[in-house]
Amino acid sequence: MQDTISILNQVTLRIQEVKDLDFLLEEILTILRKIFRADAGSIYLREGNSLQFSYTQNDTLEARLPKGEKLIYKLFSLPINDRSIAGYVALTGELLNIPDVYKLPKDVPYSFDRHFDQISNYRTCSMITAPMKNQRGITLGVIQLINRMSKVKKVIRFSKRQE
Repeated sequence: MQDTISILNQVTLRIQEVKDLDFLLEEILTILRKIFRADAGSIYLREGNSLQFSYTQNDTLEARLPKGEKLIYKLFSLPINDRSIAGYVALTGELLNIPDVYKLPKDVPYSFDRHFDQISNYRTCSMITAPMKNQRGITLGVIQLINRMSKVKKVIRFSKRQE
C-alpha cells in the first residue's frame, strides 16, 4: 500500500510539472500499468462522438521488436456506443473489470474485437477499462489496462479492489 501511495504522490508532482499533454498521458499510462502490473494499456481520447486510439504500450509486443524499434499502431477511432468495450465505457461512464474478454457474458451489449490479437499474435485476456472524466463529470476519454501479470509473469484477472 505504501508503494502505491508513493507512486500516486509522484504522479501528482509530475502532473504539476509537465506542460506537454502527450508526454503527460504517456507517463500516466506507464504509472498506472506499474501500479496495476498490467502488461499493456491504451488511452482513447474523445473527439465529438468518437474515441481516438491515441496512446498504447505493450511490454510483450515491445520485447519482440528489434532493438531500437517502437510499436507502430495505426490510428483509428471507435464510435461512442455500446458495441465495443471502450465505446460502452465512454457512453455509460461505467468502469468495466473483465476477467477474460474472450468469454464475455451473452447478455452484455459490447463485444471484443479479436482482430488486433490475431494480427499481432497477442492474447488479450484480463482488462480493466475506465472513463477519464473532468471535474464536471464529462468523459474526456477512456483508459484500458490489459493483462494483469502475477509475480511469476502469468496473466491474472484484475482484483475487485482495483476497481
